[in-house]
Amino acid sequence: MSNSTNPSPRGGATDEPPLDTAASPSSGRVNGRASANASANGSAAGSAEGAASGRERRGRRHRSPGWWRRRFRAASSGDRLIGIDVARGLAVLGMFVVHVGIGWSLADGGNALLPVVSGRAAALFALLAGVSIALISGGATPKTGGDMGVALWRVVIRGLLMLPLGTLLTMTGVPVAVILAYYAVFFVLAAPLMDERWKIVAGTAAVLGLVGPLVSFYLRGLIQEGPLEGPVAAINSYDPLVAWSGEGIVDFLLTGSYPAITWMPFVLAGLAIGRLDLRSVKVRWALAGVGTAVAALSYTGSWFALNAFGGRERLDSSFDAGYMADQGGAETLDATLREGVAGTVPLNDWAWLLTAAPHSGSPFEVYGAGGVAIAVLGVALLVSHYLRWALYPLASVGALALTTYVGHVLLIWVGEEGWLAGTPLRFVTDNMDWSVLLGALLFATAWRLLVRRRGPLEGPLHGVSMWAAKKIP
Repeated sequence: MSNSTNPSPRGGATDEPPLDTAASPSSGRVNGRASANASANGSAAGSAEGAASGRERRGRRHRSPGWWRRRFRAASSGDRLIGIDVARGLAVLGMFVVHVGIGWSLADGGNALLPVVSGRAAALFALLAGVSIALISGGATPKTGGDMGVALWRVVIRGLLMLPLGTLLTMTGVPVAVILAYYAVFFVLAAPLMDERWKIVAGTAAVLGLVGPLVSFYLRGLIQEGPLEGPVAAINSYDPLVAWSGEGIVDFLLTGSYPAITWMPFVLAGLAIGRLDLRSVKVRWALAGVGTAVAALSYTGSWFALNAFGGRERLDSSFDAGYMADQGGAETLDATLREGVAGTVPLNDWAWLLTAAPHSGSPFEVYGAGGVAIAVLGVALLVSHYLRWALYPLASVGALALTTYVGHVLLIWVGEEGWLAGTPLRFVTDNMDWSVLLGALLFATAWRLLVRRRGPLEGPLHGVSMWAAKKIP
């Protein structure tokens, strides 16, 4: 999940510059002369005095008021596009809203933030996965030859590493639609387009955003009491992932919470965007403007399809609360349109394809959520240049997105199992929303300030994928 753009001398991605702790030139010359004189005289006392003096200088340097300021400046500079981290941090916090209820209650008891982020946070997360794929392979100047081959295998291996991690999290049984296992399919499917021109990738995303939901609706209809029911049942019976976690390859591709057939448009759009010069202010404004326009047209088109062309009346007449409960919908049509469903358009009426319900996978929802994701990325890239310090905690969550995402799922699991009940730490799970929010912000910020390396999970993911990719001929 790195968003670094420049390679290091060893071939890895350079996320941040070394910490600026060098002494001034004048003090360096003085220390050098003192050390040379001590060496020439062979005086042990002089050496001991020099060592003690060095320790004293280091202590003063670390205790000086400017040390933390230098540390913060070094940690928030470098080749990283901070705006991408900010956008990814927003995506992670948006999923926290859905999973643990961060936000505030309205008069009807609903969460005020839920309609804003539902479906859109995960779409932004998927879009940024595509951006990361592009940056791994060179960004605006794509790698070629062997370097592109290494980048391609890094992406594939990262995806394959996500599969067992996501499966294990799903096996915990937490009430969360874990997206990580789906990343394995996203990364593998995106790899063949890594060396294509950005316009071709963007065009593929645009076409798939329209065709994918229609094909999904048709194929899932054939699976539900149709000719594909038996073959899909056979595939699932032999799929070990289904036996372990309840989600397998058919879910990843077609029927799950984040099926590739309707989620690859987000990833491919991100891959195309990552090929642009994201340091250009014009590009950033273009992303904000184009994304806003696409979202506005999509949601407006859905509104007209429902309210001016009879879509809502059709859905009202065919709405079945019991059926919708099985689809992850609400008890009423209005609530379902507002809160969304569980990843795919219901099959009881084709008019669901006219909605923009969150997480439904309709054409209007794909374009609408995708437009919002593009606009958020553009705005994040614009404002991060001026609010770098103020946004640093949010950017830190984005830089440690894998760690914070996995951490919040595990904390939910601990709460579900009741392992902290009756202990002094019970308040952590009793106040899950605040624990997840503050825990992610504080941990990620402290890690980047004090450790300044990739996160606890990001580091091994980078190291293993880089090592394995270079071993493949």
